[in-house]
Amino acid sequence: MKIPDYLKEVEHAVTTVITEIHHEIDQLAALRSELAKLTAATDDGYRRVEFLAMNPDLDDDFLGTAIYWDTYFGADKDRFHKNIETESAAQRVAAHEFSISALSGSLLQFGKQGISLHFGKKRVGCPDGRFLDGMTLHEVIWQARNQALHWEDGTFHPPTEACFQTLAKTAPIFSQYKYRSLAYEIVLLLEWKSLDDFRRDLMLLNV
Repeated sequence: MKIPDYLKEVEHAVTTVITEIHHEIDQLAALRSELAKLTAATDDGYRRVEFLAMNPDLDDDFLGTAIYWDTYFGADKDRFHKNIETESAAQRVAAHEFSISALSGSLLQFGKQGISLHFGKKRVGCPDGRFLDGMTLHEVIWQARNQALHWEDGTFHPPTEACFQTLAKTAPIFSQYKYRSLAYEIVLLLEWKSLDDFRRDLMLLNV
């Protein structure tokens, strides 16, 4: 099957998978940003209270007490609830780590399958595509899917180990290939944030 025809067949599935991968990550990032702002507002309020406590001659009309309670019932209370939300979001992300990893593995499988259908398992005649930290595009996709599939039993073929050892020279996180699935990290490396990104890379391999 030619790669353009394959892309038409998997368009909906790839779009769904990519959307699900990034949804929880984006949500947590936004929540952490809100929390940082609330924390800064709270810390500023309590610093002002401490300053006025140490300089009572500047505390006209019990300004320090007013600032304290304003901070307590305002920013600090918001931060408390935002902390709960953040912890909940973090727990959701932790609970979905397996799903994110599995979805990323599925995305890599879509890539590997397209290569396999066009060039066969030995990838005879497959173009380099582009290079990622010294590795060709098709090699990264192929070996990353193998790593995601076999990391638990540790049965890596030499090309898989060689691929991740090479990637680890630039990004040390890839040295963890024996201990956990790195499918999501590979998706980030590939910058597959949309169907267009996925299509662009596979079309680089089309001949």
